Order: sequence, then C-alpha cells, then structure tokens
Amino acid sequence: MQMEWPVRLLYAALGLWALSMALFGWFWIKRISLMQRLGLIEKEKRKKDRLPARLAALVFRWSEGLTPLGRRFKLFASDELLERRLALAGHPHGLTLDTFYGFRFLCLFAGLLVGTMLSMIGFSSIFVLLLFALGLAWPSIWLRSAASARQEQIGVDLPDFMDAMSVTLQAGVPLDPAMKQIVRTMEGPLREELSRFQQELDIGVPREQAYLRLMNRNQSKPLEMLILSLIQGSRLGVPISSTFKTLAEDMRDVRISAVKERAAKAGPKVTLITTFVILPGVILFIVGMLVLNFIYNPEGVGISWDGLDGF
Repeated sequence: MQMEWPVRLLYAALGLWALSMALFGWFWIKRISLMQRLGLIEKEKRKKDRLPARLAALVFRWSEGLTPLGRRFKLFASDELLERRLALAGHPHGLTLDTFYGFRFLCLFAGLLVGTMLSMIGFSSIFVLLLFALGLAWPSIWLRSAASARQEQIGVDLPDFMDAMSVTLQAGVPLDPAMKQIVRTMEGPLREELSRFQQELDIGVPREQAYLRLMNRNQSKPLEMLILSLIQGSRLGVPISSTFKTLAEDMRDVRISAVKERAAKAGPKVTLITTFVILPGVILFIVGMLVLNFIYNPEGVGISWDGLDGF
C-alpha cells in the first residue's frame, strides 16, 4: 500500500503532460488557421476525401430510421433553435430536423453502449455516465461548430466577391448579370446563398425583400453590412460599384485587425498553460522518478538499507 502513492504521482504527471500536449496541439491548429486568414500560408486546393463523405452518408441514413425514437427522447432540445442552427450550417449532408434527432439518438446509444462495454472490462461505472453525456451533447456541439464555420467562411469570401463585382460593374455590366456571372465561378457557402437569392429574384420576389431574406438566413456581420449598404444605396442613388469597392476594403481591414488581435491573445494563453500545466507536470514527474529510484534502487543514490537496519 505504501508504494501506491509514487505510482499515483507518476500517473498525475503523465496526465498533466497529455493535457498540455492536447492544449498545445489545439493552439497550433488555431495558429495555422490564423496564418491562413492573414495570407501567410497559401491554401492548397485538395480533392475531397470520399471516405468521410461515404461514412457520413451511411451514418445519416441510419439516423433516418431512428427518427421516431429521437423525436420521443428529445432531452433538452428545441425545434426552433435546431432549425435555426441547421439553416446557418447550410443543412450539411442534407441534414433535416428529423434526421438530426435520429442522429442524436444514435450518438446517445453509441455512448451508452461503449460506456457499458468499458465498465464490463473493469473500468469505473462513471464512464457510462460520461459517455452518455458526451453522446447527448456532441451532436449539438458539432452542429453549432458547423454553423459558426460556415458563417465565418461567408465573411472570408465576401471581399473577393465584392472586388469582382466592383470591376464588373465599372465595366458596364448590369447588377444581376454580373452577379450571375461571378457566382458561377465561386465555391462554398457564399455561392449557395447568392444562388438562392438569384432564384428568389427570378420567381418574382421583390429585390429588397430578397435582400432581407438573405440577411435573415445568416448571421455573418460582413454580409449584413453589405446588404444594408445596398438597400440604403439603392434608396439614396449611390453608385453600386463604389459601394462594393469601399466595403471590400473596409471588410479586409476589419478582418485582418481581428485576426491579429486574436493572434496576440494567444501568447498569454500559452504562458498560462506552461506555468500551470506543463511546469507542475514536469516537477511531479521528476519527484516521482526520484521517489521510485529511492525505493527500488537506494544504492544508486548512495543509501544502503543494510546500514539503516542498525539504527
């Protein structure tokens, strides 16, 4: 029993080390993302991996069959909130509200199953509760993250779109043909939203109402700024080409300033991790190794148990 506490000390040190490595990995990913947004690292176009797409399609196909059970066990879910987040995320993989409830129940069941299997092979029963809670919360966290990433991507793509619109309009092309021509060359969520906006105009929706519907479907501040400027400019008679050019420059300046500010805040966070996570872990690891060496190999540190027996 007296040998247990050095081993526990080593386990604590290893746990702190693993936590520090995970936090450093997370900060490294954030750093790469910030450098990409600043243009310091060029984004290479890669072919989409088909395997994750096939796995996602298979999982969501299973989820459709679990929709009735998911609807019955909502567990702290709101239809209105989920509908809003699905719209902001662009309904990834064709996900609907019913399919999401089935997917949520599937994650819940998987967490409960894995936790039960771990408890059967000797792990603590608390793993069942932890994995059950993880299966319940992870789908909502994933959906919120997908919605946030999509809205952020819209804000990133807007300045390039507005530069192209400004040049095309200055060349004498009307607004709607210019937008259709530029949208055909684009990719990503901004293209999806603008294509839907053009479809609404084609079926007879008034332009100002289509602008407002586009703004209400999203939460991107740059997109909202653009739409409000276009509405106000059309009412006041301001040239649209100058509106696009001015807003593109302002959005780039605001985005670069925000990214630099976030990058500057990373330094103090790394210092806190080093001070309160890595340093205690290293100290515990060294102390634990010294204690184990003292217990199991006293001759290595110049101590002999035989000499102590005489006292």
